Amino acid sequence: MRIFVTGATGLVGRRVIQSLQDAHDITALSRDAQKLDTLCSGIESIEGDVTTPGDWQERASSADAVIHLAGAGILDKRWSPTYKEVLRRSRIESTRRVAELAPKLLINASATGIYGDCGDQELTEPSPAVEDFLGTLCKEWEEAAHTSTGRVACLRFGMVLDSTGGAFAKMKWPFLFGLGGRIGNGHQYWPWIHWVDVCRVVHHVLTSEISGSLNVVAPESVTCNTFVHELGKSLKRPTVVPMPRWLLKLLIGEGSCVLTSSQRVLPCRLLDEGFTYTFPTLSSTFNDLV
Repeated sequence: MRIFVTGATGLVGRRVIQSLQDAHDITALSRDAQKLDTLCSGIESIEGDVTTPGDWQERASSADAVIHLAGAGILDKRWSPTYKEVLRRSRIESTRRVAELAPKLLINASATGIYGDCGDQELTEPSPAVEDFLGTLCKEWEEAAHTSTGRVACLRFGMVLDSTGGAFAKMKWPFLFGLGGRIGNGHQYWPWIHWVDVCRVVHHVLTSEISGSLNVVAPESVTCNTFVHELGKSLKRPTVVPMPRWLLKLLIGEGSCVLTSSQRVLPCRLLDEGFTYTFPTLSSTFNDLV
């Protein structure tokens, strides 16, 4: 299968490419082809920007599947009006452009942020999008993907756990120095998934007929309290230094809602499909990553 991938140098992008490249013909797009060649050797790389026209469009339109993972980092900067527009443009506008070029299959990134702060309510794929910034962003992101004339699958990622980067790598060091602890009251649910299972979900979509929105999270729902306890246990470190909600908001601004909102997300459609997880529990995930 000929697969075209955007966001190839990101955490999920490079893992997905590595998991698929032995069995498929991969072409990847990056604004930094040299970095891409370093991270993902053995594939064809094209330098370009998915938000602007270029030579990459011809390769994308001839692919059997397009995996669109590009987008500015949600917590890379404070959410100023300018950066909010960057987040929107890098997702919605780029997705509209890619959707025009994916007549067969488009696998598009999305996020569980679409559900907002819902306490302990169980959230499944039909649950409505919240009308805050993240919820609206994700809703319009998915709507842009569905302008494609082919099969579309929108992957609503929870927190992707990987020892090489992302949330786990950032959390690990404070915990190792005994500075880890809950965020806010710790009662908020954090949807999460091991990177290996992310890759297996992508493979499942490629090899099945499933379409629409999918909650790409592990089947085990955990609160922040449980998450930090399991992480501390796996690292053999205490978890006694809490991060108050007000301090987190002071440090990173409005984007702190990503960590303080509660989303008890269930992967119902994947489970109904018979999908099985390599790492279904947080303890097994941390044991592997540590």
